[in-house]
This record gives sequence, structure tokens and C-alpha cells, in this order.
Amino acid sequence: MFRLFGNLWLDDPPESVLTALDGILPLVHNFEQNITQGKYTLDAPTPTWSMDAAFEHYREKEDAWWKSHNVERPREYLVHPSGRLDAPVACHLFNPTFTVDDPCHGEIGDTSNPCIAQLHDVGFSADNCLMFDHSARREDSRHCRVLYPPDLWDIHEEFVMALRSHMTANNLRILPLWGHYKGITLYLELGEDKKSVRRFIVFANHPQFFMFMKGMNVRAQAFRTEQGGRQDLLLGVASRLGNIAINANFYKLSPLLLRPFRPAKAIREQRDAWKGQAYAELKAAFPGTAFISSVKGTLGLSRKDHKELQDTRLPEEARLQNVAQFWGELHDLAVMFMPDASFNFADRVECQQLITIIEASEGELYHWEELPGSLAGLIQTQDGLRIDQHPIISRKGAETAYRLLHCKGSPESFSIVGLALSILIAYAWNIRRTPRGTVIDLMVLRAPPKCIVPRACSACQGRVLDDSFAYYAKNNLDYYVVKSSQTGCGLIGCTGGRVLLHPLKGCQNYVRALKEKLENIPNPHLRGGAQWEKYFLRHGQDELGEIPRTVELKCPHKGCKGTLEDDAPRWTIHPVPTVVLRQFTCPDCRRKGDWKPANTAIKYITSESLSRTWSRFKKKGCDLTQYPRRADVYFAQGHITIRIAQLKEAKRLTDENIAN
Repeated sequence: MFRLFGNLWLDDPPESVLTALDGILPLVHNFEQNITQGKYTLDAPTPTWSMDAAFEHYREKEDAWWKSHNVERPREYLVHPSGRLDAPVACHLFNPTFTVDDPCHGEIGDTSNPCIAQLHDVGFSADNCLMFDHSARREDSRHCRVLYPPDLWDIHEEFVMALRSHMTANNLRILPLWGHYKGITLYLELGEDKKSVRRFIVFANHPQFFMFMKGMNVRAQAFRTEQGGRQDLLLGVASRLGNIAINANFYKLSPLLLRPFRPAKAIREQRDAWKGQAYAELKAAFPGTAFISSVKGTLGLSRKDHKELQDTRLPEEARLQNVAQFWGELHDLAVMFMPDASFNFADRVECQQLITIIEASEGELYHWEELPGSLAGLIQTQDGLRIDQHPIISRKGAETAYRLLHCKGSPESFSIVGLALSILIAYAWNIRRTPRGTVIDLMVLRAPPKCIVPRACSACQGRVLDDSFAYYAKNNLDYYVVKSSQTGCGLIGCTGGRVLLHPLKGCQNYVRALKEKLENIPNPHLRGGAQWEKYFLRHGQDELGEIPRTVELKCPHKGCKGTLEDDAPRWTIHPVPTVVLRQFTCPDCRRKGDWKPANTAIKYITSESLSRTWSRFKKKGCDLTQYPRRADVYFAQGHITIRIAQLKEAKRLTDENIAN
């Protein structure tokens, strides 16, 4: 076994890390020796520095900043760090919130706050740990992140930097651990001389990251095994470096993590009053920022959209299965968050109650990176929650999706968990919609990749969410059935009103979901298309037989390796089946052209060539519609007059057979 520092024992280091250890171990050993001999105190400030005096100075500067903006804010809402300066472990949190019994409690170590209580359950407290916040002002965490200007953050960070002995973590050495701790990275913060170690740093998840995981279903257990197991390793490293004892495997196994955090109604109302006062102060300090409203709008769709929801069965089994699977996964997530509750996601009121419960727990998690993986994963795997087939990867992207789903209220006011659940619930409602009964029989879904259509708004030209269940006109599969919105697309800056969410690709034909439009659209196989198509192309199972229903195509432009799959190829009645070339725009080089089969064994022909053949017969006075279909005559190599004579003979023989 190999001891790195304190009580942190590791497996013998593999050869792959020996080189890195050679440069780090002398610094670590010197650091430990100085501490053992009393020559160095972890995080020790200058002898004349007093944390209490520095905090009082910090309070005065912060109070003066608010007064300069014509706002009086309670000084007792600035919360003092808890613990000793010489504590072996320091816990750097974000800011104190109103999720406490008493907002005037003077120190961070208040176990009426669920996050602090969770740290105590693990084994970290003011007795063995220094706890401090990046901003000591008791505030809704979202307001800190969104509203505080740089000069206000400077005041908060000045105290934090002083608390950390005027040292910033600019000089870091990275040491990936191994063995039992494989996957954990330890950071060594060096002094200004870059030759001495000041402290060890591990980046663990905020306690609230685990606040919502209350269930015992498969998804919740997988989360605790993966994310909870990693958190246990991170905190285990910190505790062993500081020689303090904590509860092992707390996040992975402890039932204490499953304790409910929803307080009584009277307590929630009192906390809302405290937050309301803080919100009024912020409104006065930052006029013109109405978008920061703490009151969430009703979740869901507009009144008109709600009327369009129908319970009729969808005609395509694949879509029905996908929708059912998504609703099942959404239910599992809700059970994971609130195991004792029973939610009916088809009920808008119950959906809103779930969001309210989540938000009432105090939304300290704001950034996309803080979103639990189970939520982020479900969002990112939904094709209909992507824009131009790119998944959501940021808070900004999530807020855009919220608006595009026509949810009410301001997405900026939600915690990242509340925002994610709002998106998933609204999306669940969205994919329940079915086309009106008057047009459903005139539309069909198509196989991938045609089932997904990237779209843009007809009014503002902004890109909107992809249509992951794209319908096409049954009469002509080349025509995508476009959806519309009565209230704009939802993007900021959209003029609103009735808009079409048309295909992003300009080459994609589309038609509105109106009965008369769908019935009258030209059908190249039955009517309205080129005359030759009925005679030169194969139709129906009898003629198509075992011919492939999809053909892989390649971009015709030199140097481009783009490929597409044609899921509705047109085959001629040539003795050797021949595919008719079609025009597409290449997603790689963005150029348009006739795409040829990637399989060189497949014969092909252009529609122009077929049209010329038809015209040659017509110019000679031969109406092919009056003769039997004869591929051996249409495409023979003989002179046109000979072929016409052959058709006439074929017609004579056919007529004689009918007469007999």
C-alpha cells in the first residue's frame, strides 16, 4: 500500500503515474513535515488578520453598496463562516438561502437548512471543518447568479480570498488518483513560488445535487450507485487528507439521504415572505428586471393548444410505443424525486404541483452542469428536444426549449431541476397530440431519417425544436405536413401571431394540415404527376416484389463523402430494375444535385431521360396511354417507328384475345 498524505492510503502506484509522482511527492512530503513540526498551519492567515474583524469590514462594504443603490438590506442576513481557521478541511459553498428556521441565524452551520444537515449526516461539521460561502448574503441563489454585478461580487470575493490567506487557486498541479480512487482527481494548490503546497482541493457536488433523489426505484438506485458512489469517494479523499472520520458510503447507501425535505405549510409561507422581502429589495436595486420574477407561471400549453389534445389512438404503432415509453420514464423520474406521491401527468394541476414541490425545496442548483444526469440524459435523448438535431447542452439551451414549448412564465426564475422537469412535462403533453380526425387518414409517418425534420419559424426565421414525429402527405411522400402556431414560435423577438414551423431545408416540399390541401396535392404515382410515371414506374407489391425499399445514395459532388438514405425510391419497369435519380441537398457540402446509388451494381436513370422517351413517342403521334405497358418496347434500342409498330401489334393481339 502507498500513503500519499495524512490517512489517505492508495494501492501501489502503477508505472503510468510514477513520472507525475516524482514531481509532486517532494512537495507533499515537505508540506506534511512542516505541518507536523508546527511550522505551517493550513490556511493560516497573517498574524494580524482576524476573521471576525474582516467579516465585519465585509458587512460594512456590502451594506454600503446596497445603500448606494438606494436600498436598505438587513445586515443580519449576512452569514458568518462556521468552524476554525485551522480546521483540517474547508467546505466552500455558494450562498446561504431562506430554507432555514431563522434567517437571522448568524452562522452557516445551521442544521435547519437541508444542505447543512446533509453535510452533518456525512460527518462534516463546524467541529472538524471550516464552512464558508462565496457570497454571505442570504438570497435566492438564482438572483445572485443572474443579478449581482461584478463590483458587488468583488466585495464578496475579497473576503473569500482573504479567508483563503489571500491565495487564489491559479497555481494548480493535477494528480489523477488510481486503484480504489480511480476516476478521482486531486488538485494541489501551490504557493506563489510554485515550490510549496498550500492546500489540497477536491471538487465535489453541492449537497443539493442529491436533495431530490428520494425514491428506491431502479433509476434512483442507479443514480446513487453512480453519482453517490463518486461523491463518497471525493469526500473520503478529503476526510482522509484531513485525518477526520466521516460516514462511509453515505451517498450510496445511507437511508438518511431519503429523508423528506418538504416542511409544513406554515413554514413554507414564512420562508416565502422572507424571499418576497428580498425580492422587493432586488426590484428596487435593479429596476427594469421584471424577468426575475420569483413567481412561476402556470406550466403547460396555451388554452388553444390544450383544446387540441386528443385521446384518439395514433395510427403508427412505433410512435405509440415511443410516446408510452417516454411517459413511463417521466413517471419513474417523478417517483425518484417524490416516492410517496402519485402523479398523473395527464392532469395539468398535478404537473404544476410537482414543479411547485421541487421549487419549494429552494433552487440552489442553477447551472446546466448541476443538473442530475438522469434528467439531463432523458432530455438529451429526445429527438423532439433538439434543434437541428443538436441536443441541449446548456442552461441557455434549456431556457430556449422552455419558450419553444410555449410554457408560461419566465424560465430564468426556475432552478435547473425545476426547469428541466417543466420541459419534460410540456414535451410529454406535446407528443400526445394527434392530427385532427379529418386529416389523419391523409397523413403518414416515414421511416428514419425522414421521421425527424429540423424546422424554422416563418416569421422570425429562428430555428425551433425539431419535429421528431414528422407526418407526410399520404398522396405524395415528398411533402412534409407543416405545423403551425397561433402565438408565434416562442423565441424572444418573434413577432408572434400565426406562424408556420416550416422545414429548415429549403428543398423540402411541405403542405399545411388542411383536408383540401392534402387531398389536392399532386400524387406522382396516381394522378397529377408526369404522365410517364404511371407507365414507366413500378407500382404496388406485385410489381416491386423483392426490390429494396430503401437505397443508400452518395453525394454527386467531387471530394464530398456525404451519404443519404432514400426511403421512397422510384423503380422503373426496365427488365433490370432501375432507380430514378432524385435531387437532394447534401448535409455536408450543402450543394444540390442528382444523388446516385452508393452500390454501383444498382442501375439508375434520370427523370429527364424518361421524359424524353415519352416525348419521342408523343411527337410521332403515339399516345402510350392507349397501348399495353411494354418495357421491352419502351426502352428498346430500335428506331422509334419500329417500336411504335411493335406497340400497335401488341395492342392488336391484346384486342383479339379480348374479343375471343
